Amino acid sequence: METTKRRLIDHLRAHCRGAKQATAVPGLTLFRSDHPTEPVRSLYNPRICIVLQGRKQISLDRTRLDVGPNDYLVAVIDLPVSANITEATPLEPHFSLTLDLDAELIVDILFEEESRDGSSETAGAKTAPQNEDILEPFERLVRLLDRSADIRVIAPLIKREIHYRLLVGSLSALVRQSGTAGTQISRIAKATAWIKANFNKGVSVADLAQMTGMSITSFHRAFKSATGSSPLQFRTRLRLHEARRRLLLGGSKAGTIAFEVGYDNQSQFNREYLRMFGVSPLSDVTLNHDDGQ
Repeated sequence: METTKRRLIDHLRAHCRGAKQATAVPGLTLFRSDHPTEPVRSLYNPRICIVLQGRKQISLDRTRLDVGPNDYLVAVIDLPVSANITEATPLEPHFSLTLDLDAELIVDILFEEESRDGSSETAGAKTAPQNEDILEPFERLVRLLDRSADIRVIAPLIKREIHYRLLVGSLSALVRQSGTAGTQISRIAKATAWIKANFNKGVSVADLAQMTGMSITSFHRAFKSATGSSPLQFRTRLRLHEARRRLLLGGSKAGTIAFEVGYDNQSQFNREYLRMFGVSPLSDVTLNHDDGQ
């Protein structure tokens, strides 16, 4: 396993030019950092994250997941998180990679299987120890970056193998439930996907509970367990992430953007933006503009 990991690190050293590197393999992203970083709030889509060197911490409200060089993390629903690199040096940089999970592929593989795991999971993300079954197909996937002509045909086959390994590995129950209709995780995934697509619209917890076929109390409890936040807190974080993205792109004023993402009151938008990002919308734009100079 260590030999495979070393080859992966060598590939990332060659192909990851900055802190975050998108690749020619759809859904595959590489990360590198030469030093620890401050927590950054972001939205995790369903993914597998493998830390190869260094260490990172991912926080979901009060839950903290420590992902080290012998771990991998799987998130099966959209999650608002705070993440930072906790161990990295210029001599031993942090190296990690992520691959987006394909919900249709999970369902497809489950349909082909005869057995079913009846165990239950309520978390939206968990970590597990790395093993050769996970690392080896990832090494083959990353190796395709040196063979771009093979990506279109070979990458989907390797991705299918990776999804299969997740479905039979130590996080099997979590991944299986995300692709099985009627489970608690799949119902919460349906709710988070709807909120993500309609974050600028008004919705009540009762509406979301009805959408998932759960009672209000059960839905609220399950949503909090899976995402680390309440449904309305989740929506607020999505609105603020989108507002910040639009602000930093430029071209629109904060008041206009606040209205576009669903706020009726700019003062409330300013307060919640400051609480989440530590700076006001105007200061955030100014600081990032100055950094760009």
